[in-house]
Amino acid sequence: MKQAILLLAVMFFASPFFGQITIEHSDYQLDTDGATVASWQIEPVGSSIPAEGANVSWDYSGQAILSPFSYTKVPVASDPTFPTANLLEATTGLALNLVEQSAEFYERLDEDGFSVLGRVTGALTLPAQGLTGGPNDTISFLGSASIYEEPKYYIKFPLNYEDAWNTEININSNYLMTVVAFGLDHVPASSNYNYVETNTVAGFGTLILPHPDGTGTVSMDALLLKSTTVRTDSFFLAGQPAPQLMLDVLGLQQGFTKTYSSYSFYAKELNRSALNLLVEGDQVTGMAMADDVRSVVSSTRFTPGYLIAARVFPNPTAGDFHINFEKTDARNWTISLYNSLGQLVKQEIIDAPYGEIAEDISFPASASAGLYQYIIRNADKRIRASGQILLK
Repeated sequence: MKQAILLLAVMFFASPFFGQITIEHSDYQLDTDGATVASWQIEPVGSSIPAEGANVSWDYSGQAILSPFSYTKVPVASDPTFPTANLLEATTGLALNLVEQSAEFYERLDEDGFSVLGRVTGALTLPAQGLTGGPNDTISFLGSASIYEEPKYYIKFPLNYEDAWNTEININSNYLMTVVAFGLDHVPASSNYNYVETNTVAGFGTLILPHPDGTGTVSMDALLLKSTTVRTDSFFLAGQPAPQLMLDVLGLQQGFTKTYSSYSFYAKELNRSALNLLVEGDQVTGMAMADDVRSVVSSTRFTPGYLIAARVFPNPTAGDFHINFEKTDARNWTISLYNSLGQLVKQEIIDAPYGEIAEDISFPASASAGLYQYIIRNADKRIRASGQILLK
């Protein structure tokens, strides 16, 4: 009997062990004071859809880190349209898939979870001649508020394996159509996007990611939240379903339905999901990682020591700067400049042999003042050096 008990104990301690975790409100580092959330775009090509179930190991450490981006949550209180909101994120979206439109998302963070309550869009007028051919044709998007019938939760507290919830919301937009060929002169029109979302905490285990500094990997205990959304589009003109002839001009389809999924990994001590994947069909089409994974207490880091020193001057700069670094092989490297939204604003290819590099770089004339990120990568897309530069 003692030998059997000893054998079981040896097997237990020799086997890999994944502990189920629970994400409590106190584990989520974003709070109602707001914050700027730093993140990274990750190369989705070659990545796999996460496996579901218990005791899973998800290894995305081989995916290349592409570009930084950030978004800001600001505190809000006593808004008459969203009286229970305590955070707001200002961003943009595509109106009728035609033009960028400002959008403010009103959110609530409390003991129940982190959710979005609705959004407010700004007003703008789009000249429609390129679509309709009429020189005086326009689409005037009216600023409007969409109050969700129920909160749409990014995460619920406490979050546990096999938790599940469903949400259905509608997003409405109003505008005025002027299309002379159709006899329309500032005729009221609207669109409705219906979203039916199914959420399931579909797995737990260990998540392995590339370190944001390019120094090896980071691993952590995580929960996998799978969200599947079915979107259905409806369009109206003068209170009636819009005719398909007019929708064809705008590249729209009445009753169009789209299904997509997102997979979010949640770990302790972060201010957003550790990793988020967007999946359409059977392909991963987008990946984003929290910059804060670098400071996860439970992470394991391996530092192979392949980072190099880079010197940038002048910094701040009025537009031109020099960058010096040691190139360690003869293959092509790149120097990339990104703005705070993660948009690439400049890229230089370094095809010089290995050795000391002194490169002169100029910001594009269209670049606005602000803080930018530079990243030096080798031919394998590995980050060799990175830092920040301020454009005055």
